Amino acid sequence: MRTGLILIAIVFATGLAAAVAVDAMRGGPSPRAVPPIPPSATAPIPPPAGRQFVPAPIDRLDVRILGSAPPRYMLNVLAGLPSGCAQKGSHKVDRTGDLITVTVLNSMPTGDVMCTMIYGSYELSIDLGSDFRRGVTYTVRVNDEKTSFVGQ
Repeated sequence: MRTGLILIAIVFATGLAAAVAVDAMRGGPSPRAVPPIPPSATAPIPPPAGRQFVPAPIDRLDVRILGSAPPRYMLNVLAGLPSGCAQKGSHKVDRTGDLITVTVLNSMPTGDVMCTMIYGSYELSIDLGSDFRRGVTYTVRVNDEKTSFVGQ
């Protein structure tokens, strides 16, 4: 029985190696994974045609510490949509030492467009990661607002 299992494992491994070799010869995918691009290094996404990005008003922000080991930090943002024409755009996170800068953008139509005067809002939960030192105070700046937290 044990010899049969070993033979099955060898046949499976040989088949897998052959499939990878055939993919490589055909110019197919590489067996190595490509590492993800960190959020601060991603290229900005252009706004849709006829729209432009503008900073979103920030109505509320706070940092939550998740009970994991090591602790993860989540930034909760309540961003405003100052008119009926405003739409949720994008956000970007940059970190330099103990300063985390988040840019939250809405998209608005270009040109002179009439918009309803309805104020809306949307929430963002942004994972700040877990690379924070215990006892150090970190500042989080989101557009024109800021808050701080102490690493746990």
